[in-house]
Amino acid sequence: MLRSSWEPELPDEDLIPLYCMWIRGLCDTGDLDHALTLSERAADEFPKDADVLIALGNVYDLRGDLERAKEAFERAIAVEPTGALQYYNAGAVLERLGDIELAEHNYRSALEVDGEGPTLFEANAALGALLRRTGRLEEAAEVYSAYLDEDPLSVDMLVEHGICLSDLDDFEEAVDRFRTALSFDPDHGSAWYNLAITQYRMDQREQALASMQRAHEVDPRSPLTLAVLGAWTIGQPDADLDKALGLLYGAIERLQSLDAGHLSPSYASLVCEEVFFALWLRERHGEAREVARVAGQHDWITVHMLETMNEADHGRASQVTAFLITARAEAPHAPEHWPEDAQGYTTGFTVVAADEDEARQYSLEYLRNIEPHPQVQFQIEVVRPGAPEELLGHGTGKQPARGVLGLHGGRAYFRN
Repeated sequence: MLRSSWEPELPDEDLIPLYCMWIRGLCDTGDLDHALTLSERAADEFPKDADVLIALGNVYDLRGDLERAKEAFERAIAVEPTGALQYYNAGAVLERLGDIELAEHNYRSALEVDGEGPTLFEANAALGALLRRTGRLEEAAEVYSAYLDEDPLSVDMLVEHGICLSDLDDFEEAVDRFRTALSFDPDHGSAWYNLAITQYRMDQREQALASMQRAHEVDPRSPLTLAVLGAWTIGQPDADLDKALGLLYGAIERLQSLDAGHLSPSYASLVCEEVFFALWLRERHGEAREVARVAGQHDWITVHMLETMNEADHGRASQVTAFLITARAEAPHAPEHWPEDAQGYTTGFTVVAADEDEARQYSLEYLRNIEPHPQVQFQIEVVRPGAPEELLGHGTGKQPARGVLGLHGGRAYFRN
């Protein structure tokens, strides 16, 4: 239909929206190569049109080229500094590039230029989430509250505000927000999930379990809901073990089935940690270690999980040093969890050990555990003392257990 509408002689006011619709259609069908060709052509023809530049930035974003996406959105801002969408998109890219301060500035700019009517939902939600992640809960609550003054029927914003209020220990108000959201949308999975978490914090355990079960009913494929419901189920005095384990393993299976490009590593880590400790605390240590192995293969493993296994395996010692390790893994054929064309990867982590030899030993032990394939070969390339002091438990009165304590940088795959 888009092709049949195409006329090169169309006036600009008709041709530009047709370009944008065609680019959007190609993106929605996953044809990013042709979307890139068309968006770059459109940007060459209309270098001063903000909508075209936003479409170009979106294509770069979907292809993972964040630097070019940022440049395209910044060009859109330069040609039309009163448009909210380009500020929001620039902020989202900057946040993923790690420039939190400039991302916040762009989110706030999106709200400032959006004068008439409710401000852009996405910019409000993104700004609130950024503030929450950086510990500025009161500021986040103000952002959500201001948006709800404009649009009090926004279900998603009611839920976001409720989450923030719950984190501020304002439980009654949080429950009110979730109940209001559910009165508009009784099948809102996030509202039920966060209502359950808040009720759990209020020590209303039976109500919390019922709400979490409802969250699972309306969103049965949510990994985090599966993990938490499984953890709560296995913790019951008369636990249905088969049901609990089905939920817990279902959470990991669902997590692995998701597209890595659209999966937040912090979310995946939260799911893995929930499942790991549900199993570990019931002394199902072998199963918990298998969850940790899967988490390690995807860089989803957490410090808390590593510390727990380290204490069981190596114990604690008063005289230890933290070492920064850089390691390299190579294989003639990529294991299943590697990209198909990967020949290997480099990675880095922090190891707590008595000396350099012990640090190397623990590093290889960790790598061989998460990559148990005999064809994978490892090399420890750098061992350097001097990790951040907080990793050694200074001020807590407790030294960490020896072993690999935390990852830094993630895996960097290299290909033929």
